[in-house]
Amino acid sequence: MIYYLNGKIAIKKDKFVVMETGGVGRKVYMSSDAISNLPPEGEDFKLFCYLNIGRNSQRLYGFPTKENLEFFESLINLSGIGPKTAVQVASIAPMEEMKKGIKNDDEEILDKIFDIGKKRGQRVIFELSRRIKEEPGKDDGAVQTLTSLGFSKKDAKAALKGISKDKSVDQRVKEALKLLDNG
Repeated sequence: MIYYLNGKIAIKKDKFVVMETGGVGRKVYMSSDAISNLPPEGEDFKLFCYLNIGRNSQRLYGFPTKENLEFFESLINLSGIGPKTAVQVASIAPMEEMKKGIKNDDEEILDKIFDIGKKRGQRVIFELSRRIKEEPGKDDGAVQTLTSLGFSKKDAKAALKGISKDKSVDQRVKEALKLLDNG
């Protein structure tokens, strides 16, 4: 599998770019928004990729960051969402921002999702909403880790209460351990 291409942007079109790597030009499909934010033709660039092998074709989809690629990969695993739709949605906003927008009914995010079409937009919102509900919160992972280390659930929750939820579970656990060890 191809994870990324590191080379020159040989050609920029509306729906794809051609990346020249090792003397070979590879056609990589991207959203128009992502293409417009790329460096000019002739410049070196690292492009993260997903190879989609279909019944009658093979397409390489490109993303400017690893996070965009990971978001795309999570989208194509949703029921009824194919790579063409996923590439458009992945370029709207980062995954966490998208989830927050859906959770908080952010009109700007929702309008951008519906720009891909009403039915497809509804499917994306429905599937992502379902995923958001199924995901354990950051507290759950941190609380679970602390209780597995022998702390009571009550103490773990109390220690995590003052720690920012924007931090990773690992960071939250480390900070909570410092508080628990001092307490």
